[in-house]
Amino acid sequence: MKYNRTFQAMAIPVVNIYDHLKYDYHVIGREHVPDGGCVLVANHTQWADPVLVGTALGNQHPIVAMAKKELFQIKLLGPLISALGAFPVDRGTADIGAIKTSLKAVKEGKKLLIFPEGGTKHKEGDEAKVGAAMIAARTGAPILPIYISENKKFRSKVYVVFGEPYVPEKTKSKEGYRALADDMMRRIYALKERI
Repeated sequence: MKYNRTFQAMAIPVVNIYDHLKYDYHVIGREHVPDGGCVLVANHTQWADPVLVGTALGNQHPIVAMAKKELFQIKLLGPLISALGAFPVDRGTADIGAIKTSLKAVKEGKKLLIFPEGGTKHKEGDEAKVGAAMIAARTGAPILPIYISENKKFRSKVYVVFGEPYVPEKTKSKEGYRALADDMMRRIYALKERI
């Protein structure tokens, strides 16, 4: 992972200005972000979602993020998102390299951002992937659910809502991971009620 903390710290204020110019941007529940390593999980409807979460966290809580490998094949985008803390995952396989990178990041005390829906073509109620649940269960790290407004048009109200962190039950079974992933998504979408 070619993570450049200095570059990330410099980029966040610039992105913050962009987010506030483009949207009527609001953050709710930032005080719920725990210290130390944790797994941040959010719904995902547009390319802007990782940027909105990064802005909401600010420089107090630097993050690393799992992103689809295709983004890293784009000439200028790949090196940029790598420097900002993203690392690739092959969504079509059990990507052992991405899992190892994720586990290491959380154990080192980093905030790991994952979109369990696996892409932007999902809607509430669709089944999530179990990777985030597995990583949280294996590390014992808390999960922090985040809801991001789904309607992101120019100057529309956009919210990033942080829920309360929770530590998932320990499990090593596929069924256990599935139950954790389903519970995770319920918690994410329940945050809509706080807007």
